[in-house]
Amino acid sequence: MREITLFWGRARLTKTDIAPLLNIVSNMVFLAYIKRTPRDVRMLIKAKFKEGKVPEDLNSLYFLELLDIHHTPESEDESFVLNLRLSHPLSNFNARTGGTTAAPGCKIDAEGMTYILQGGNVRLRLVVAMAKLMAKPDRISARKLDLSTNADSGPLSAKQLKMAKFAYDEGWYDIKKRVRISEMAERLNIARATLAEHLSRIESIVMDDLMGSFTNIKIDQAEFEMFKDMVVSDSTNLGYSDDDNFNKLLTNMHNTFESDFSLIDEDNKD
Repeated sequence: MREITLFWGRARLTKTDIAPLLNIVSNMVFLAYIKRTPRDVRMLIKAKFKEGKVPEDLNSLYFLELLDIHHTPESEDESFVLNLRLSHPLSNFNARTGGTTAAPGCKIDAEGMTYILQGGNVRLRLVVAMAKLMAKPDRISARKLDLSTNADSGPLSAKQLKMAKFAYDEGWYDIKKRVRISEMAERLNIARATLAEHLSRIESIVMDDLMGSFTNIKIDQAEFEMFKDMVVSDSTNLGYSDDDNFNKLLTNMHNTFESDFSLIDEDNKD
């Protein structure tokens, strides 16, 4: 199991189909699923609205429907708690995989949108590919999920963590300090080559845990056609195929694919 976090800054979101949402809410956080099928995702969220905006304004968006208001704020510090129906091509595809899920904490705020996904590598790769096709994220990070009950779970063992902390405290990762590995090895009373091997292994584990294989995902012709057909079919069945913002999403998908696919062709020619 892995957890992938995708982040789109507000500047990029203004060019996507969800741009109108930015004019309605100042903050929106996903709390939990209430029901989830490929065409009917119902969720509990908390939200703060921009001045002059109300929860009912969410119904103007092709991908959201207000079902119920569970809590109305009694002070400026509180948020609305809402039951919404979400029918966006990305969330629908996430539900359709049968092995990926959005994690509580997904949000839209002043910085942009953070989308946190959990699941197995193969299915996650498909959802991330779909997300990148709709709008290239500004940042992607990945980490392994340890589902054991061990409180000390993490990518590094206790010994590796101790060694990594020692190297960090000594300034090994601060280029300006120019710390020599031989000096650190002498303090630890181990061979220089042994310490170098340990640090190299630690750095490799950390980078794999952070980045995984999700930053360089490429989309081929067959995958693009699958994604596009799925999105168009859903839009027809759910009645938003003529929505201007939905058509903006389709245009973004085509443009992103053409750019990525041309890069793949150039790589294959070299």
